[in-house]
Amino acid sequence: MRTLRWSDLALVVLVALTGGLSALAVQGFERVIEWMFHQGFTALPTALAQRDIPRWWPFLLFPAAVGLLVSLVKHLVPKADRLHSVPLVIIALLKREGRLKPLSVLLKTLGAVLTLGAGGSLGREGPVVLLGGGIGSALAQGLRLPPEWLRTLVSAGAAAAIATAFHAPITGAFFVLEIVLVQFTARSFSLVALASVSAAAVARLVVGRPPFPIPAYRMEHPWEVAVYVGLGLAIAPLSYLYIWVLDKAEHTGGRLPRIPVWAKPVLGGLLFGGVGYVLPQTLGGGYNVITDALGGSMAPAMLLLLLAAKFLTLALTAGSGWTGGVFAPAMYLGAMAGGVYGTVARWLLPGVAGPVGAYAVVGMAAMIAGATQAPLTALALVFEVTRDYQIALPAMLACGVASVLSQRISPYSVDTVHLPEHGIVLPWQISDLRSAQVAEAMVRQVHTVRDDMTLGDVVPIMQRHRHGGYPVLNAAGCLVGILTLGDIRDIPLEGRLRVRVADAMQADLETVTPDQTLADAALCMARRGVGRLPVVDGHDRGRLVGILSRSDILRAYPQASPPER
Repeated sequence: MRTLRWSDLALVVLVALTGGLSALAVQGFERVIEWMFHQGFTALPTALAQRDIPRWWPFLLFPAAVGLLVSLVKHLVPKADRLHSVPLVIIALLKREGRLKPLSVLLKTLGAVLTLGAGGSLGREGPVVLLGGGIGSALAQGLRLPPEWLRTLVSAGAAAAIATAFHAPITGAFFVLEIVLVQFTARSFSLVALASVSAAAVARLVVGRPPFPIPAYRMEHPWEVAVYVGLGLAIAPLSYLYIWVLDKAEHTGGRLPRIPVWAKPVLGGLLFGGVGYVLPQTLGGGYNVITDALGGSMAPAMLLLLLAAKFLTLALTAGSGWTGGVFAPAMYLGAMAGGVYGTVARWLLPGVAGPVGAYAVVGMAAMIAGATQAPLTALALVFEVTRDYQIALPAMLACGVASVLSQRISPYSVDTVHLPEHGIVLPWQISDLRSAQVAEAMVRQVHTVRDDMTLGDVVPIMQRHRHGGYPVLNAAGCLVGILTLGDIRDIPLEGRLRVRVADAMQADLETVTPDQTLADAALCMARRGVGRLPVVDGHDRGRLVGILSRSDILRAYPQASPPER
């Protein structure tokens, strides 16, 4: 029998303290956002209307003005930390011993406050995970605790933040175990659960009410099980579309020519603010709108309209460089899509399909499960929010179906899609990619540049083809390097266009051959932190035969996945 040590008691106390501090910080975070949103979209329009100034002015100018502040805040964030909040926490746990820079945590939290307060169509959950994890990291670093304790307190803070946001301690614990921690033990679950419960207790003392007060639902007919399975099947491709839209918007927005970086959030604010003037339900996280959908009080046409409009404002917000979480948009889209599905089901199957609100609840859970590939988190959220075992059963079906099908479509969730670029490939992704070869996924028609060209010659090629990197060939047609947009930007502006490609390219190449597996390629990408690899002939490493990108691996993933997954 092991003896209880004082260090064990100290860790328990620190975990509970981290949970309590995270809860208070999250409550403050939410209050500031609510105040700012009220000032910008209620108080300011009312005050301007009294002076005969059109009410649409603040819907455009308020987000645009805040966009300038967002640009400044993003510029101050260290370059290595300019990614979404949850992936940043995952990277800190896997590669930095749980060390999060306090400056980055504060700046990214401020950026999220500005985004949500100005009506940006992102969420609070990712930023609060970073805030809670940052509190745990700062506490551990301040006390000079060992790396194992540091990682524990970061995980505890992250779980506490989710528990506070939803008044759902079980959800907070599962969120960390499924999404943030790649591997976990019974001990880590116990400590994370302690932090979640501590945070939820503090949150109820401060606020005292859950975020989604909705009626209790139940299955109306035994055959309704099949209807809920169909909902899971319908939500899975929608969750993939959500990830694709988010990734494509950020990628496209980052490459918009002739628009200064500081001006992109301003332009984005004007655009999503304009949509928000017509459809105020698209502004911010949309938690009140989600509540209405879950209650079954929204018209079918409005559900469908908001589903499409949210995709648009999400793309405008993320693509123009605003910062925030990706959990709440998934909830919003799932609730709207579930409501639309429930309306159609009631029309096609009267007497079998239940209330529309029940399908909105299950659709929200299934969308979370599909987008995050974390079905236990989605199921726990539904159970804790509804306090109803009846609706948890169909939610379990839909979440399981959506999660499995989502994994079949893509190995990456909304939180892990960019991890390979930062040197992280998760174990289950590798196992699924071992059955396919690079030859099955690579692109054989490759746009290349020559090493004797100047950067002035290359820029028009980049503008025409819109690729992020180009293999470099010498006069004999042999592969000698790769040139990326980042390489060009690293050259001083003065005289940049006269620099030869040979002087700017990366000559230290990582390549793959057609007969290697996609798992090998994914590991190479992760090891070098790149998004594409030249493919060379296995017998002649200087002969370029294709190129493989992360997108190519994603497209090949459904065929690569083993049947039993």
